Amino acid sequence: MSGLFLLGLSVSGQEPAPLRVTTHLVLVNVVVHDKKGQPAADLTQDDFVLLEEGKPQRIAVFSVEAARPLAAPAKPLPSNYFTNRLDYRSGTPTSVTAILFDALNTAWEDQVYSKYQLVKFLAQIPPQERVALYVLGRELRVLHDFTTDTRSLLRVLARHRGSVSPELEASTPLEADTGSAEMDAWLGESNQMMADFFKLNRARNTLDAIEAIAHHLSRLPGRKNLVWISGGFPFSIGFDDLDEAAGPNRERRHFAEEIERTARALNEANLAIYPVDARGLVGLPEFSAAVKRAPRHGGGGVPKGVWQNQQTMQALAERTGGEAYYNRNDLAAAMRQALEDSRVTYVLGYYPTHDSWDGRFRQLKVQVKRKGLNVRHRAGYFAFHERQETPKERDQLLREAVGAPLEATGIPLLVRVGPGKPPKPGRWQVTALVDPRHISLSQQGDRWVGSLDVLLVQQSPDGRTLRAARDNLALRLTQQAYQRVNQEGVILVEVLDVLPATAQVRVVVRDPASGNLGSVTVPVGKVTL
Repeated sequence: MSGLFLLGLSVSGQEPAPLRVTTHLVLVNVVVHDKKGQPAADLTQDDFVLLEEGKPQRIAVFSVEAARPLAAPAKPLPSNYFTNRLDYRSGTPTSVTAILFDALNTAWEDQVYSKYQLVKFLAQIPPQERVALYVLGRELRVLHDFTTDTRSLLRVLARHRGSVSPELEASTPLEADTGSAEMDAWLGESNQMMADFFKLNRARNTLDAIEAIAHHLSRLPGRKNLVWISGGFPFSIGFDDLDEAAGPNRERRHFAEEIERTARALNEANLAIYPVDARGLVGLPEFSAAVKRAPRHGGGGVPKGVWQNQQTMQALAERTGGEAYYNRNDLAAAMRQALEDSRVTYVLGYYPTHDSWDGRFRQLKVQVKRKGLNVRHRAGYFAFHERQETPKERDQLLREAVGAPLEATGIPLLVRVGPGKPPKPGRWQVTALVDPRHISLSQQGDRWVGSLDVLLVQQSPDGRTLRAARDNLALRLTQQAYQRVNQEGVILVEVLDVLPATAQVRVVVRDPASGNLGSVTVPVGKVTL
């Protein structure tokens, strides 16, 4: 990419804030309820005690966030301007509840029941609540981005008919019964390998979708809740010693690393996940007379496969400060609880006193000095030392951002399209203004050092990549340049020859040091030159 690094445009009319400097600041979002389940809204910093691995930590950051709408923007964007900045959208709330209706991991009959419960929930929510509705099948789709218009949500939901998930059906291995023990063993192992392949894909696709929602909502102020209505996917495959039919060569695989990556994205976006088991109260089908095998349970009398999926739900909820709901038929009540949790949220930030950034999970505990209150927060964090990503990892993350159905808001962007030079039909000059407050820089000697990955992709109407231009912008700023960037922002310029088949241009900017990501979609039909 022939992008230019320029200075000279103000980010906004507000006072400039310092650029983000790489630190080990840990933020913990806390929900506090009284005995009646009502939010405790009058707590102060002195009411909280924050412990890491049992050791008290000094609270350096404290804020109280309550659900309320923001003021409307001062003026609409002019023509040929596009943005992912939420302050340009009227009535942007300080909290939102996103609902992910998961058809990928949910049986058809459970989709029908959970959809009925979802309609029941939407019909009861107050009119000022902001709710977004997404559906996951083979890909993530936006049924309706966040709105207070419940009727429009019910209309789009009524048009959604659901679908049978071939990936879910293929995740259950077929039983071999050829009459030959040797042949049955071979077929059983082959069928299990195929089933594990589909389980692996389901896990990855689901976590990628949840991460895309986190990136989309990341710059929305306040606490966000994601209600994940799903049958779930297993926490691991191949570790069940009872499953002898799978054979000794079965791959053993857990999804702890992928789940942690998704949990980190959720926590950075201040997004708590509330898994709701779409199956409701689960019976014990193994006790049916039609089943030949003896019952195999994971715990609490729950069938093994169901228990494994609930493990995943519990892990994501604990990592993000949400709550998992399963073995209950009143799914609408579980959804209402997630909505209530966004009323009042406390944010505690601290700098850990340890120096052991070895990737080990470090347990957090938040206590409130006032008696009779229930406190919920994420269970802890993995103390990963910041490492430099490989070029392959950076490429993959950028490609995922391009393919995501939602714009990422981790780095606010303002994109302007003008005529390219020299003038030519279809030639654009794309200017992207990057908000500097979401760029990580570290001081090395007399320089402030960082980098940005920039990607511009021309896409067809069906989302295929037609042409891509990528660059890495290395930042080595003197103190004077640092101050100037802090006040005026970072401007990237690229000249594009837009192909006739291009339907939209996706602009993606990522900060490798922090993982912050911003993307803007520019529909060709809305550009007037």
